Amino acid sequence: MPTESQNDRDTTHINRRQLLKSSLQATALTAFGTTLFKPAQSSAAFIKAPVKKGKIIVVGAGAFGGWTALHLLRQGYKVTLIDQFGAGNSQASSGGETRLIRAYYSDPIYVDMAMRAVTLWKENEPRMGQKLLHQNGLLLFNYPSSKAESESAIAIYKKAGLPLENVSLTDAVKRWPQIGTEGLDHVLYDPNAGYLDARKGCQAVCDLFVKEGGTFLQTQVKQEAIKGGRVTSITLSDGSLLEADQFVFACGPWLVRLFPELTKKLKVTRALCFFFASPSGQADLMENKLPTWMDRDIDGPFRSFGIPGSDFRGFKVGLTPPDNNVTDRFDTYHRMAKQEELDMVLGVIKKRFPKMVGQPLIEQRVCQYTSTPDSDFILDTHPEASNLWLMGGDSGHGYKQGASFGEIAARTIAGDQGKIKQFALTRLLG
Repeated sequence: MPTESQNDRDTTHINRRQLLKSSLQATALTAFGTTLFKPAQSSAAFIKAPVKKGKIIVVGAGAFGGWTALHLLRQGYKVTLIDQFGAGNSQASSGGETRLIRAYYSDPIYVDMAMRAVTLWKENEPRMGQKLLHQNGLLLFNYPSSKAESESAIAIYKKAGLPLENVSLTDAVKRWPQIGTEGLDHVLYDPNAGYLDARKGCQAVCDLFVKEGGTFLQTQVKQEAIKGGRVTSITLSDGSLLEADQFVFACGPWLVRLFPELTKKLKVTRALCFFFASPSGQADLMENKLPTWMDRDIDGPFRSFGIPGSDFRGFKVGLTPPDNNVTDRFDTYHRMAKQEELDMVLGVIKKRFPKMVGQPLIEQRVCQYTSTPDSDFILDTHPEASNLWLMGGDSGHGYKQGASFGEIAARTIAGDQGKIKQFALTRLLG
């Protein structure tokens, strides 16, 4: 999920209090990175409930599916997780090197989910045995056209008790002399945002799932068998059948292939990531000196974002180009960037990071995500099968909420909370 879209609608279907009460079991909302709720038992111990709730199959080991499988396992289900190419594979939406994590949204539901996700990553990293969450901050380059968006976000941050600094251009250059401010109105700074190691994170979640007793299969699911309003089994590529009590399909773009009648309004979107060689000796362009960043030009032809040099991969610049719809060929086209797209990125570098001008391109990657018309996620049952769940529609911003969205999905599937209307399939079927 390589891009950074923004939800700008008024949430009428579920308010923040309902979300915190039902899906996060909240008793209090506190700052980014702190405990959002007091669980019934210590989550630090990860005491798995006895297997007593039946069998569940989760298809797709990306940010949504992997975390859903892990949360279901901890609730006492016998869970099998399936992915055709493996967790964190390069064809998946979750398979890139890094993804931003931030609470910068106009919709409180995603603010809360991002905050909860930070807590879940922090709680699970010790058992994963590696650092995957990097809170090095986020700079938001705002134009006159993005004033309304930033004012809405500032109000939501304030209500949530989160820090979000409104920095003048003069002060921004003093604090971060590496940046250029041409054409900007102001800069916002979120000190608690940052990035996640995406590919490694998917693999770490899958490994932890197996370590705690789950079963992982790398194989392809060909079809499901619906009978009497329920799914009885799924067929694998080798012809074998797997039976379970419930089934979750969290397979990213492949939802449009497996369920075309339900997902005809979804769009698979092509996006780009470029990695440039960091200048020798320029430590101020590394992740411990420079925050992550987003360029919020609402009226511009594209939006860009990036992550300074991290894990020796180079200085990352990502964007969603104007020509980006690959729904009908998402798994067959050659993933190569065009010269004009590289030129767009070079223009961003020249304007925002003058020290990076002239640095060689060392790697480029075309990845993809699946968009809903309203940018909201999907979590609902198939209209013809009450035990078949569809989960997806990451819309380019789903990786950061994967941990908490998986938790919501597990609680919904278990019947511990009702479905969230905002994520219903019915909105896509009209």
